[in-house]
Amino acid sequence: MASTGYDFIKNLTPDNGAVTNLRELLFLTVLQSEAIEKTLTVQPGAMHGKKVAGIGDMGIVGEVQSACKPIFNSTIIDTQEKEWDLGEFTVAEEICYKDLKDTLVRHAMRTKTSVADLTGTDYIDIVVEPRLREALTRMFWRLFWFGDKAAKNVEAGGIVTNTIDTKYFDVCDGLFKRLFAITAANPDQRVEIEANGSANYKAQRDDLRADGVATAIFEDLIYNADMRLRQASDKVVLCTQSYADALAIDVKRTTGSELQWESLFDGFVSATKFNGQEIVALPIWDDMIAAFEDNGTTYNKPHRVVYASKGTLWGGIASANVIEELDIWFSKDDQVNRMLVRDEIGTLVWEDSLIRFAY
Repeated sequence: MASTGYDFIKNLTPDNGAVTNLRELLFLTVLQSEAIEKTLTVQPGAMHGKKVAGIGDMGIVGEVQSACKPIFNSTIIDTQEKEWDLGEFTVAEEICYKDLKDTLVRHAMRTKTSVADLTGTDYIDIVVEPRLREALTRMFWRLFWFGDKAAKNVEAGGIVTNTIDTKYFDVCDGLFKRLFAITAANPDQRVEIEANGSANYKAQRDDLRADGVATAIFEDLIYNADMRLRQASDKVVLCTQSYADALAIDVKRTTGSELQWESLFDGFVSATKFNGQEIVALPIWDDMIAAFEDNGTTYNKPHRVVYASKGTLWGGIASANVIEELDIWFSKDDQVNRMLVRDEIGTLVWEDSLIRFAY
């Protein structure tokens, strides 16, 4: 197995006046990750099997009583209990210096007996570790939203792109799987997006952009929602960029004015308000649907809009931090450099009634 990072570094010219300082490398743009907490409530310190309990509203009180002596009732207070279901993930990477000695990494290597130890060099500190941390954050996006313990490839009757190994999804059940289940059991909480069922990629895109379609989806989603959701202080609309684009096109076509989008997290997320409701566009959803849920003709539900109390969408992680300590070390016995992260992750929808989902 080739060393981590070798596949890209071997393609960069190591001599003849080329870059010799790895700090000079220009990285390809990646979708940034800080916005994950814009979409859900992250719960550090979650434990597999741990019960989560809560107290809801008290039943109706206040009645006519004509007697001098009051009748004392035992009014019920609603309670709720759910349970964390976490799965363990492992990220283990290995680097051997001999794979890299004929690449530009040689300019960052130590010499003589210490040549094999890459820890503390620019290759680990500037190139590999930052990329690995970004990959870990994209993993959290993937598992928190797209995880599925029963994941199958398209050829096996599932939705995962045939070229993608399902081991990258079956760590835990993500929020999309939970929201699909909730709205299947409670159809009033679903708004159908007919364009998701169109015949090909182009039709899926164009059918959503037809006159009035995106606006009608938004109005149904909001105006027919549970009143507790509509009154929630942390309510938010999360959507694919494809839906955000269709809504913007529809609004401009209808009113002649454009939605004013605010760029958040260095352009990774954009937000606007429509009819007084905040809308957050998440192109990372589109990116992952296109990469991971493609059957060769269409994408699986490429347009998705979640209207929810952010406080009811939970992502749990066993560690104290969203990204726990990344362990990097040099093994003198094996003469290789290793990186390891292990943790447990899962999701939970606290109040099923405080979501509405268009797909």
